[in-house]
Amino acid sequence: MLPPAFSKADMHLLYVFCAVVEARGFSAAQISLNVSASTISRQISDLETRLGMRLCQRGRKGFRLTDKGEIVYAASHKLFAALNQFGETVDGTRGKLVGRLTVAAVDNCVFNDAAPLMDALRDFADLAPDVSIDLHSLAPDDIEMDVQDGRVAIGVGVFHKHKPGLVYELLAEEKVGLYCARGHPLFEADTQAEVDRLLPEINFCKRAYLNEELVAPVSRGLRSNASAHQIEGVSMLVLTGRYIGYLPESFADIWVRQGRMRSVGNGKYDLTSEIKLVSKRGVEPNLVVKTFINLVKRRCGRKNQDQPKTG
Repeated sequence: MLPPAFSKADMHLLYVFCAVVEARGFSAAQISLNVSASTISRQISDLETRLGMRLCQRGRKGFRLTDKGEIVYAASHKLFAALNQFGETVDGTRGKLVGRLTVAAVDNCVFNDAAPLMDALRDFADLAPDVSIDLHSLAPDDIEMDVQDGRVAIGVGVFHKHKPGLVYELLAEEKVGLYCARGHPLFEADTQAEVDRLLPEINFCKRAYLNEELVAPVSRGLRSNASAHQIEGVSMLVLTGRYIGYLPESFADIWVRQGRMRSVGNGKYDLTSEIKLVSKRGVEPNLVVKTFINLVKRRCGRKNQDQPKTG
């Protein structure tokens, strides 16, 4: 239990504790906290005394949270998120765009014209120059976890399996292709018959953040001894010339134009992915977050209107 009178000094000790956990040790936390390791050690000891519990193990074996430390760390994040939410809500009530905007996006957004996140960020920076922007590049499952825990307000990415505590809104669609690189047997395959013959023999790189066999039928039965948690990792494995894998067309285009990568089967195995905005269910966004969401939706709508109609 927290002490009956939880002071501003205690809040500072919790902040130090979170910084140490995220830096994975006292020495590494010196840079972000700008104090000595001995000062940090004393502050953590003071916090443990105030809470009446051991929060972490430190010594020659390294830094490790205790079970109680894990609980206090998670609770501290929720506390700081609630305080930020309170301040931003109060400012929003006064109609002021101040505070902090926390956003997480998948790692290939910079290449994706279908979901122009950079355009929305530019609009927001012009509209709200007094707001601090905290932008994270994460894998889809990490985005969902951070939104759920309140570490970030919203996320943008491709989410195939929706979690009950989150709300997903469709922003745009993007083409995803199956690619191989120079040096791979499929790179020289000129006919579909040759592709069909070689496919059972190749290695497929899985996207670890989704069920590949569910979303990409061609992967069923293919051999796979490699996976990646982000698009950049998939591209690195494909570029070795030893694996094939799915990449957004906008992301793979630079290597395709250089002649280092090509689509397997000339686009036969292409898929469409939905880019979605994710937020926490039951949480009313403050004025800062609401403003940014509207800018993202407006930019995506503008881009979608510019796309040529087919069919």
